[in-house]
Amino acid sequence: MSNDENIFIEVFQDLILTSCDARHAVLREALYRNATSPWRHAEESELALHKSTREYLAFQRSPSDNIAASSLTLRERTDGYEVMNIVPLEEQDLGISGYNDVLNDFIERIVNPAAQELKLGITLTPRKQSITDWVSSEAASTLHTFSACANKSTGADHPMDRERWFKFISAAYDTNSRFSTYLLGRWLVEAEKWPPETAADLVDSYQYSMDLLESRAVA
Repeated sequence: MSNDENIFIEVFQDLILTSCDARHAVLREALYRNATSPWRHAEESELALHKSTREYLAFQRSPSDNIAASSLTLRERTDGYEVMNIVPLEEQDLGISGYNDVLNDFIERIVNPAAQELKLGITLTPRKQSITDWVSSEAASTLHTFSACANKSTGADHPMDRERWFKFISAAYDTNSRFSTYLLGRWLVEAEKWPPETAADLVDSYQYSMDLLESRAVA
């Protein structure tokens, strides 16, 4: 196990609610019923979204307990609903922690009581994740080796560093471990301590290389 597997960063959580009897109306009404202060069912927001063929549920939260005023929207799935977005109503940006605080408050105050009424499946992704939650151990190991050996002011410019960098890209591609560029950039800066500018260059290189490998595979 590399040291990176013991490092965690906070990420945006995903929430999926599934109704065991697959009746959207029952689940929807249970969520509405439990939307009590500081939460409320935001009917006016739903009306603006119902132009789509997919159903949306909208809720709003008043500010309290160090949680910002926010709007939370769920989108219909075949077997239930998933949180599509959480946006601030007063602040410019919730940030990752603020977003997750709102989501977990929604679960505690609305989802959990609804789950006591129904056979409700709750899937919540971890708030903090390690690199091996996204890519294979092989890809994680090669990235750590590159990062530990490279000159962080020059990125992958040196031939030996470039070789290690492409070894990581090959490992990620061969093991179908497609890092999102967002997570790769954050991991390089927060876990591997790369300067943001150099990390951005590496992310661009990664994206270009993966796109090139994909295009050659389908040619």
